[in-house]
Amino acid sequence: MERDLFIILLTALLIIMLVLFSPLLLIFIILSKIWECIICKPTKSIANEVAVVTGAAGGLGRAIALELAKRGCHIAVVDVNIKGAEETVKQIHEIFKVKAKAYKVNVTSFAEITDLKANVEQDLGSVTILINNAGILLHSKPLDPAPEDVQRMIDVNLTSHFWTKFAFLSTMKKLRKGNIVTISSVGGLVPLPFNTAYTASKFGATGHMKALRMELALEKQHNIHVTTVMPSFLDTNDEISQMVHVIKANRVYPLIKGKEAANRIVRGMLAGEREIKLPYFVDTLHRILNLLPIKWQEELLLLTTSKIFLKFKKNFA
Repeated sequence: MERDLFIILLTALLIIMLVLFSPLLLIFIILSKIWECIICKPTKSIANEVAVVTGAAGGLGRAIALELAKRGCHIAVVDVNIKGAEETVKQIHEIFKVKAKAYKVNVTSFAEITDLKANVEQDLGSVTILINNAGILLHSKPLDPAPEDVQRMIDVNLTSHFWTKFAFLSTMKKLRKGNIVTISSVGGLVPLPFNTAYTASKFGATGHMKALRMELALEKQHNIHVTTVMPSFLDTNDEISQMVHVIKANRVYPLIKGKEAANRIVRGMLAGEREIKLPYFVDTLHRILNLLPIKWQEELLLLTTSKIFLKFKKNFA
């Protein structure tokens, strides 16, 4: 009885402290973001390093590949769409004097990822930058997806990150340097109704990188940096852009330009940032939500986004 009373009093005290200090925390978050925008963190050179970029046949993956090439990085362009991957390589060679090669790979296959490592090392050299960008955004039937579609989304969005980690991290550890960047989603921060498989896969990707960061710290691999990126909607996918405008999600989450996102991601990676949330207000929103009880978090999200997701259900499910 006394222990229960103590827990109740302690909980009440914590809630009071959160209420009192939340405005100060919000001010601190805003000022820190302004400071980050004004003061550019020093970034390291990646000239002549080798990067593997998955899902680089177009969209954000291509934009990141070009951004890395601009900084003198040799690029392994990886995708199941080999024509798109070869087009990315062509664009790199037209603009930059770096090595680049396209590889047709199914990232859900551990065997193919293992072969990819051997091929890239032979063609370009040891990989010190890994960009886990390949992903599936939507099911053909979001409300009633086929079991194999759910499995494929999990395999591409999450399981493939384990295969690439197993393949490339060991070399980074031997060299005692490297960068792993995983493109998660705002759906890896807050749940997206009627997209449960996608939400689960992105929460999993975010958690995977958090755990990996801690593992590397415990192993004193301080020069291997892990960055998780949580963007909202990008303008690099025509289907997603159309969906965003139809359900009016751009009123809450404005479309992000692919080139701008790629530049921000690479700058953040080189500065050793652990998490990058796009646009900036997503970070502030997430921090504030985390101060609230779970029930309040969900009710606030429903209050602000219910119309968007109901329109999604009506028009796309």
